[in-house]
Amino acid sequence: MMMNNLIRPIVLGCVPVAIATLLVTGCQESSAPSVKPTIDPVTQFQQQNPPPVSTPPALVVVSPTVTPTPEDSAKHEAQVAGSSKSDFTELPQPPASVKPTTKPKVKAEDAYQQEKPTLMGLKLGTSKNAVLDRFGKAKKQFVMDEEEDPIQVYDFIDFSVGFNKKDALEFVDVHSTEIDPGLRGLHLGQKVQDALDILGKPDSNSKYVLSYKSQGTLLKLDIDPNENTIQSIKLFADH
Repeated sequence: MMMNNLIRPIVLGCVPVAIATLLVTGCQESSAPSVKPTIDPVTQFQQQNPPPVSTPPALVVVSPTVTPTPEDSAKHEAQVAGSSKSDFTELPQPPASVKPTTKPKVKAEDAYQQEKPTLMGLKLGTSKNAVLDRFGKAKKQFVMDEEEDPIQVYDFIDFSVGFNKKDALEFVDVHSTEIDPGLRGLHLGQKVQDALDILGKPDSNSKYVLSYKSQGTLLKLDIDPNENTIQSIKLFADH
């Protein structure tokens, strides 16, 4: 009994000490700072605020309006046509307006008459220079070989003339309906009756030829028997 009474104060004294010890330990644990991972402020700022993405401005290309020049148009036309020329300045240009060639006209006083037989207003024996001065340069020229007297022929397309070795007019031959031969309105292609009405009765009248003799000349009209029209008109010497 006595022993128990001695132990009780010791135990009772130790209890407060143990409790105090536990309280101190708990306070120390609770007051120790917890270790947290280190975070770089810059990295944290970048993660929270990502850098803005810069969008490049849109490029607007304005094509200037080009008015095609005549040369550009010519190049385009040549390319479309398959031209192989590299120098387009050599492309043919549109031809200038060409005035129609004026047909020679016969004056009324130079028209055919029985007392003064002419054709194209020309009288046989007229000099070559006078004829060429009147009608200009011929389109063709050649020589008809004759045994006694070669004839120089000058062709003016609508009619032709011939000169002997003395350069004197030997004949006139009209072979176009587009020219006035100077027979008082009679032209190639007209009917035989028109010739009879204008020139009168011929010295020779056949199915193929009408002939008028005058002053040593012969006016010959060749006839198309099927159409009964005048095909050619000639004036030459009546030998």
